[in-house]
Amino acid sequence: MAGPGVRLSGQQREALVRDGYLLVGSLLEQADLDQITGRLTEVVSRTVAAWAADPGSVIEPGVVRAKLSVDDPDFARCLEHPLLADAATAVLGDGWHRVALGMRAPLPGGGDQGLHADYERRRPGERPWQTLSAMWCISAFTTDNGPLRVIPGSHQVSEPPIDIAEFASGMGPHPDEVRIVAPAGSVILFNNADLWHSGTRNNSTAPRLAVTAGLRPGGGAG
Repeated sequence: MAGPGVRLSGQQREALVRDGYLLVGSLLEQADLDQITGRLTEVVSRTVAAWAADPGSVIEPGVVRAKLSVDDPDFARCLEHPLLADAATAVLGDGWHRVALGMRAPLPGGGDQGLHADYERRRPGERPWQTLSAMWCISAFTTDNGPLRVIPGSHQVSEPPIDIAEFASGMGPHPDEVRIVAPAGSVILFNNADLWHSGTRNNSTAPRLAVTAGLRPGGGAG
């Protein structure tokens, strides 16, 4: 029988479908967090050193991005946690597969993004979803360190919630946005394809660390 935190409640499933995102707090053990923090800190250090040696290699100033291996045992818990499988089945259907694992770490002073949906060809309100992202908070997400922001329910509407014809119109605050703060070890499940979301500026003194798993329908579970 599934233990606490292993399966979504009916209320959580409803909120995920309705709002396009769901925060589930404190799922990873401290040992997992310590291991993953060490790995991500190494990636940040190597990347910053590479930037210093070759400034032209910077792709997104103030943000360290990296692809991670879905077969790396250090990140297994971020892909194999049973709650993730339960959420994927709820919004992607019985057949789904893992497609990616990566990190986006805003450094102090960096991380601002305009509000956006990841897929240009959106499918507002449709199920199954085109994708599910699971953003694991390896650092605590605070109001100051560049947390994810979302516009709840924006995956359900046909018109963008911002004036996309105006350059950088999604950079500023939005009246309906939610900035997701959470303790380390939490996971943010969200419809990255169709939900309007973005990173925010890291005003703290340390990188904000997270690992994001990407899942899509089809291909068989797992």
